[in-house]
Amino acid sequence: MSSSLSPENERYIEHAILAGVYQDRGEILDKAVELLRRREQLLRDVNRGIEQLERGEGKPFDTEKIKAVVRERLATP
Repeated sequence: MSSSLSPENERYIEHAILAGVYQDRGEILDKAVELLRRREQLLRDVNRGIEQLERGEGKPFDTEKIKAVVRERLATP
């Protein structure tokens, strides 16, 4: 399978490989697809939350609990 990338993205890939951030194009593309999948899941989750709020299924807002959850998620790769 071949892919066509913009010159800007090609330069980014070459720079990332030369800088040692990634070993090769395949690793970069795998990471890009993984991030796209995470983004799609996040959008589904957000939309589901919006739908729940619109149905009146919201819960009280607990700032400290939310901060703890966010910190935990950020610490998990």
